Amino acid sequence: MKPPALSDLNAFVLVARHRSFQRAANELGVSRSALSHAMRSLESQLNARLLHRTTRSVSLTQHGAALLQRLQPLLNELDDVLDATRLGAQTLSGTLRINANEGGARWLLQHVVEGFLHTHPHVTLDLVTEGRLVDIVAEGFDAGVRLAESVPQDMIAVPFGGPIRFIAIASPGYLS
Repeated sequence: MKPPALSDLNAFVLVARHRSFQRAANELGVSRSALSHAMRSLESQLNARLLHRTTRSVSLTQHGAALLQRLQPLLNELDDVLDATRLGAQTLSGTLRINANEGGARWLLQHVVEGFLHTHPHVTLDLVTEGRLVDIVAEGFDAGVRLAESVPQDMIAVPFGGPIRFIAIASPGYLS
């Protein structure tokens, strides 16, 4: 037999807390009859009567009280875990590893790093310049700074910093 659905366990907690199918159903946004059916199904799956029902009241059986006592802390902990996950997904944290040539690293340091680290204080930056082109995935980097011509076909490139021009500068005497 399959384990009870989390939604049914949560519904049981609401029925037990409110001592009312109607109030629990209103909070869940379901009909009273659907909630009643879910509770009968839960009792069947657990092979235990959880609720005493009359036309005027709802109360917990001994099995229901024991389940509620053990279930409420678990559901509260689950809510805390999910809330922390949601908050963590909204906050960048961890180490950002970037591989770049010296020019790219210099540009990042001058134009991006300070603002990025100020905006995301929980991020640590690991900016590596090795003087050679590395496979950023195989070497464990999150990103790499490359000239457009050297980006592999299977990588996603996002241009930044505008066009770069290279020029040769020399004295007239050297050129002649």
